[in-house]
Amino acid sequence: MNKTKITLIALIALIFCFTACEEDEPETPIIDENHDIILVTNINSSSPATAYIGTIKDLNVNEFEVSNARQSTQTPFLVLDGDDVYALPNQRGDVLKKYKRNNGLLDEVGSLSLPSGSISISMVVESQDRAYVSLWVTGKIAVINPTTMTLIEYIDLTSYAIGDASPDPANMVLRDGKLYVTCTQTSDGYTSAHPAQVLIIDLENGNSITSVTDSRTSWAGAIDDMHAMFFDEKGDLYMFCVASYGFMPGQKCGFLRIKNGETEFDPDYFFNVADYNISGIPGNKIDYFQHIYYHENGTLFGAGNIYALASNPPDYVNDRTVGSFKVDIYNQTITKLDLPYCNGYSASLTKYEKNILWGLSTETGVGIYTYDLSTGTTSDGPVVTTQGDPSVIEIFD
Repeated sequence: MNKTKITLIALIALIFCFTACEEDEPETPIIDENHDIILVTNINSSSPATAYIGTIKDLNVNEFEVSNARQSTQTPFLVLDGDDVYALPNQRGDVLKKYKRNNGLLDEVGSLSLPSGSISISMVVESQDRAYVSLWVTGKIAVINPTTMTLIEYIDLTSYAIGDASPDPANMVLRDGKLYVTCTQTSDGYTSAHPAQVLIIDLENGNSITSVTDSRTSWAGAIDDMHAMFFDEKGDLYMFCVASYGFMPGQKCGFLRIKNGETEFDPDYFFNVADYNISGIPGNKIDYFQHIYYHENGTLFGAGNIYALASNPPDYVNDRTVGSFKVDIYNQTITKLDLPYCNGYSASLTKYEKNILWGLSTETGVGIYTYDLSTGTTSDGPVVTTQGDPSVIEIFD
């Protein structure tokens, strides 16, 4: 064999070896840019408890890990606006963080320091240069520029306070130039002896305010759920009133309604949840809904606290007192779903594709469970397990 053939054979062998080695090398994993789902999970076993904010692509990922998530204080609330994510510190901080979705990660792109101890409960984005943040303790609405994350002004609600210096503004929704704000009117942070109240702020008329009250229940809205007030397809405004979370005997939690175009509570509508008998749960009663999600045509889904399941004294991390329910607010019915009971630090829910997603921390699994809207069936266990108790699930548009 001459030298030319030997050289050619050696060259071919080298090329083959190089190609084979290239094919054997694992590819660098690429994070998909289009993650649909964002989560908050809380590691309640740590001291202090720590939360993480992160995204997953879809329900096929099997597991949510916190390695690519943003660390936060416990139980923040999330507001989504396009690819922007606003994390409200809730009761454990004063810095409002802004993140942007980027290749499966969350880039921090801004922040705003709120007044110390003000407790941010809700945020509504009106436009690129105007948003509203309710400050529970200070009794004000912070008007901010969400693009530059700077303060514009405050809307002062303290003149509507009863019993102390703040009416305790909580949940908010915006429609047709009017900002609707629930006021909990609490002096101790847990109970209210005053009628349910909503302030209607006319943003296009010098921020003039109309106060609406109803003595059939108390504590309008909820401080644990940003979705406790919502509009249905008719434009009617509904809100769940937690009525002191069951701590005030005799108060009735339930749903109130303001009809489209009206500025008073509907005198013919009050869905008294406290007295409703629910089959299939211990004691047949819940004392309040902790989280709700309005679906359509009067149907919503809610995570309800079953006080018959609580230990004495309650252990909010280890007790499994929260059940999953389907609610018809038009016909005023409540049905228990076939999902396991969870603790109060999870119990989150939202809609994704054909499912209602439930973030549950149960005795048999921790993560995202599903309720199929088309078949009415539930998953046997979590379809996505999570590190930490899932307190928030939201979906990007």
